[in-house]
Amino acid sequence: MSRTLTIAVLAGIASGAFFIAPMFGTILGMLLINFTHLPLFLVGLGLGTAAASVSVAAGSVLVGAAAGFGPLVSFAVVFGIPVILVTRQALLSRAIDGGDAEWYPPGRVLGLLVGYGIVTFLVVYTTMAGREIGLVGEMEITLSQIFAMLAPQLTDEQRQIAANQWATMLPAALVASWLVTLAINSAIAQRILVRMGANRRPSLDLGQIKMPMAFSYAILASGALWLFADGQAGFMGQTLTIIFAAAYLFMGLAVVHHVSRPWPGRSLALTFFYMLLLFLLGLPGFALVAGLGLADQLIGLRQRFTTAGPDKEND
Repeated sequence: MSRTLTIAVLAGIASGAFFIAPMFGTILGMLLINFTHLPLFLVGLGLGTAAASVSVAAGSVLVGAAAGFGPLVSFAVVFGIPVILVTRQALLSRAIDGGDAEWYPPGRVLGLLVGYGIVTFLVVYTTMAGREIGLVGEMEITLSQIFAMLAPQLTDEQRQIAANQWATMLPAALVASWLVTLAINSAIAQRILVRMGANRRPSLDLGQIKMPMAFSYAILASGALWLFADGQAGFMGQTLTIIFAAAYLFMGLAVVHHVSRPWPGRSLALTFFYMLLLFLLGLPGFALVAGLGLADQLIGLRQRFTTAGPDKEND
């Protein structure tokens, strides 16, 4: 067995092990599942798309053997296929004047993932529509069970009210968190590969991420649907708006990174910004940053700021 094939298989087994780790009911297992993408990205961004496909296959075999067909499909759809898609697109390049390589824009990779997440949601939604209670009803039951375990002091009525309030938000929250987790794992993998000298493409410049313009029209349309429609149409508008907003979160962060380039003590300032965003501002802060990203696409905020030279960060 070649070295590349061995590494790919072992990485796939590690990824599958991370995925099934929560089955053992430990805190470590709950943490490890968040890094299921990481071994796959290390192989994909370091060894290529074919090696990533082998890793996904190996991980799928492990998950199927340990947990059954349903978890195998979940592993492939949520973790495996997205990594293969990202790897394939991220490693595309073309020669430009001077002999340099122009790499596939990261904003388009992000747009591809958003489209994948939306299609997956629509497939699940359509599949569940044939059931009596539908997707939202299933979410209410799931949340009620979770609240019963985590907050046993609540009455049945209080649990039901809380489940009703959060059920319509959960599908969008799951897709948005998946998108963010995938991006974080890909960034960690790229940084590790750069440190090892094993990366195939340069690290992306976060300050240069741009989403396709069509996404701005899409989020405005879905936001209007959320605001003015009721029932299932309103739920659909809400879900799509939140998913699109997760993508614009990255554009908002790109604005922050772009504007902060000439600042003295930039690294410290960015660290403080991220700590503030994660631990103090919470959801309103994320919404504000996503709005900043949308504003940048509509009126060109980054073009209004001059920079003091090229960015040196490896994001």
